[in-house]
Amino acid sequence: MRTIAIAAAACGLIVLGGCGIKGPLYIAQPPKPVARPAPQPTPAPAPTRTPGADHNKPVPQDSAQ
Repeated sequence: MRTIAIAAAACGLIVLGGCGIKGPLYIAQPPKPVARPAPQPTPAPAPTRTPGADHNKPVPQDSAQ
């Protein structure tokens, strides 16, 4: 029984030894950061003014209410 256990363990080690990367081992290098151009500032929209509107005067109240 002990011979079978040793043989099974040896076969398991041989099978597990075949897994993984073939060839020389290497240390993976971290990826280099990608240089992105700076975002272009968007121009602010021109303020729109309604003709005849004066924002310094109070709004007239409706007398019907």
